[in-house]
Amino acid sequence: KIDFTSMARTAFSGCRLLLALVQPITNLHATHALSLGSFLNVGKCTYGRPPCATCGRTPCTSHLAVMRASGEEGSTTGPRPEEWREFRQRLISQGLPLTTFADGDGEEAAEKAGAGRELEDRKSVAPANEQLLAQQNAKLFEEYLNGVWAHPSPLEAGGLACRLPLQAQLTEQMRQLTRNDDEEFYVSRQDAWAVRLRKMLLRELPTSAEANSGGNGTTKLERTWTENTAYCFRLADRLLIECLEGVAARARDGRIDARSLKPHESELIELYQKAQHEWQQVVLVLSTDGNKAEGVALNRPLSRGVDKQLAQLLLSGELPPDEAVAASNDFMDAFGREGAVYVGGPAQQREGGLLVHGFGQLEGAIEVSPGTRLYRGGALAAIRAVNLGELSPLDFRWFVGKQTGISTAEAEWSAVACARSLALKQCLGLPKPLWHEVLELCGGDLAVWSQIELLKRTDIE
Repeated sequence: KIDFTSMARTAFSGCRLLLALVQPITNLHATHALSLGSFLNVGKCTYGRPPCATCGRTPCTSHLAVMRASGEEGSTTGPRPEEWREFRQRLISQGLPLTTFADGDGEEAAEKAGAGRELEDRKSVAPANEQLLAQQNAKLFEEYLNGVWAHPSPLEAGGLACRLPLQAQLTEQMRQLTRNDDEEFYVSRQDAWAVRLRKMLLRELPTSAEANSGGNGTTKLERTWTENTAYCFRLADRLLIECLEGVAARARDGRIDARSLKPHESELIELYQKAQHEWQQVVLVLSTDGNKAEGVALNRPLSRGVDKQLAQLLLSGELPPDEAVAASNDFMDAFGREGAVYVGGPAQQREGGLLVHGFGQLEGAIEVSPGTRLYRGGALAAIRAVNLGELSPLDFRWFVGKQTGISTAEAEWSAVACARSLALKQCLGLPKPLWHEVLELCGGDLAVWSQIELLKRTDIE
């Protein structure tokens, strides 16, 4: 069983394993056993490389990726990181096509099929957002239109972290408890909210199913109900409301004595406050350390336009104080009227600004993670490019502060890999919030969470 979602993190060993599985079935040369043309660069070979020594074909970039991974083209010329990101995305969204290449048209047919499927599968989850992007940034709109994607992934630099609603968080914790049959946790933490939610679910099962469950064992019916995302969300919502209303009933003159709260009630209030504070945040992950990450919130706009004081604060993230002051006038010429500034998070807000963009040619720009084509830094070069009319102010996103301590371990956050156009586009007056756009592009449970949350709102058509 191959974990395709994380295959890009073990690219070479994962590819060798795929080849080992496919080769015996197809009895073909390894470099042509997989129709990777429909995953990477669809089209005929244009690289003019020497023909394959085994089968005589001229390899395209798709085949070169497999050749490099299998060691046929040398260990120092492996596939580029962006190729593996694209491969992973197509593998998750389209599956793994196998072709026999019995004749010369086999590969071309597979590539055409892959290209047609990609166009057919493209879904527009936020048409009004697309129209706004077309007005703000024509080039990025074209990139978005031709290749936007998002899917769940490991927590990784260059990806996104989306804050889940508290109801979704408790649901995922309950599912983890049910799937793992964690009896020790179930017995020792009877007051844990995941356990409480599971007990509530068991009470709603038919009596015979509840009796057959016993202890921490799970019935087939329980597992079926647990996987019903909409039902579990509403069940968790009822559980939270019951507890919060019980706490509110003990208030005197609008105040609650914290000493009167039971441990599980204190825990819930803390979870609730944190979920409200981070409500529907979409964070661009800049770095990871073990199972923790930090980044900047993409959907917390601070201002459209910059004054001189804010300009100096933003520049101080890259420049010494005296240089930041000296460059502030040029900054105002470039971004004073149209600069887009966001609150990246509550941490490190006094440590200056951070610039994020998609232009690796700018002096001082550093790629967030290889293959993402997302860059940070290069403030002075960005100022020069805007003042010379080479780039637009809305090609750049400025951030103050960071979001730290991001983790998926407790299901507070869901990690997502995405096309860079989704991370680079501005979040200024979006008709449909970015959080909903990202989750619906991912599909599955994430799209269900989004749809349920949308039903609660009256300000979005």
